[in-house]
Amino acid sequence: MKTEAAINGAPREQGEHDAARREMAHGWRHSGERIRAGYFWYYAAIGTFMPFAALYYRELGFGGLQVGALTALPAVGMALSGPVWGAVADARAIHRRILRVALTLGVIAALATSQASGFPAVFSLVALLALASVPIAPLLDSYGMTLGDRFGLSYGRLRVWGSLGYMALTLALGRLMGDGVSSLLLVAHAACLGLALVSVFGLPRLAERRPRALFGGLREIRRNTPLLVLLGIAYLMSSGAAVMYVFLGIHIEDLDGTTSLVGPAFAISAASELPIVAFGGWFLSRIGAPRLIALALLVYAVRFAAFSVVPAGIWILPVQALHGLSYGAFLMASVTLAHRLAGRDQAATAQGLLTAMSFGFGSITGSLVGGALLEPIGTVGLFRGAAVLMLLTLAVLAAGIRLVGLDQPRPAAPA
Repeated sequence: MKTEAAINGAPREQGEHDAARREMAHGWRHSGERIRAGYFWYYAAIGTFMPFAALYYRELGFGGLQVGALTALPAVGMALSGPVWGAVADARAIHRRILRVALTLGVIAALATSQASGFPAVFSLVALLALASVPIAPLLDSYGMTLGDRFGLSYGRLRVWGSLGYMALTLALGRLMGDGVSSLLLVAHAACLGLALVSVFGLPRLAERRPRALFGGLREIRRNTPLLVLLGIAYLMSSGAAVMYVFLGIHIEDLDGTTSLVGPAFAISAASELPIVAFGGWFLSRIGAPRLIALALLVYAVRFAAFSVVPAGIWILPVQALHGLSYGAFLMASVTLAHRLAGRDQAATAQGLLTAMSFGFGSITGSLVGGALLEPIGTVGLFRGAAVLMLLTLAVLAAGIRLVGLDQPRPAAPA
């Protein structure tokens, strides 16, 4: 026979559960604004750092291999720990806690790096900054896709705010620094990460998860052949794209341009993303994710070939307008396809793996190989090689569509 405490306890537990559900529902009603602001300030932080990092390292007196090693560090962090963070977040449902801690550590690491000058100190602090930043983008994307499933929002309409933030801060910082680079870029990076932390602090728990082993999601993904093919394509694409992100500033200088062109070049690229990302759902509904990836790879090849033949740094600017149909299209298609192939219970794990293969292993390969070849073949040779790699990746995609059916319609992840 049940005791009075047990009888009275059941309604109390039910009431606490209902209160928790009401609190979560209230949090989700305001989460659209929070995730938009989070995207804006996080990608603004990237815009203050990534376009200028190689120039800053060279300004500190580091050689080609040292610059390549430093620019590869964020990718190393993503490659080694990105899938782990995603698996832990999914298994323990601690997405927002990890997001808060990562942004806080990023602020501290960026400020510390701004005070360093010697290679060992800079290397150690940039490594710390890289590890702190690893889970941020995959977790933001997991929230973005979940919002789309819950409320019928387009992921692109949320993610486009990241492009706006990147464009605005890249252009502003480039103008502020003028013809040189300084540690101001790291201070600005820390400030933007801090604003991203404030923006996302009120996000609710991402979702309830069914209990499972800590790394069970990774074992399940090993049997998901279409997703593995997508991860391989992301790796190859990003190996070539890393050449642009790391060495475009140096290429502009080699063409007798000035550092003041670097900010506008990357701002133009971010501006070209806006219509592609904002209306990504329209593109995906009409041509499908695999074919949108094919279009992105083809445009990448044309873009890199153009970089290798332009006669002056100023000509880089119009070529950068192709960024939307290359990076923007690939981003929309790959994030959406990975989410659908993996399903809701493995959403953060899949996004972590996608980030690891693209901004992780792919960027490592591009940074290190590009750094090693920078002096022998120059930036012109690097961009020609990247164009060829994009065409090879397009061939791999075609084989994947034919052999594993990447172009077959698949249902969206359950809301």
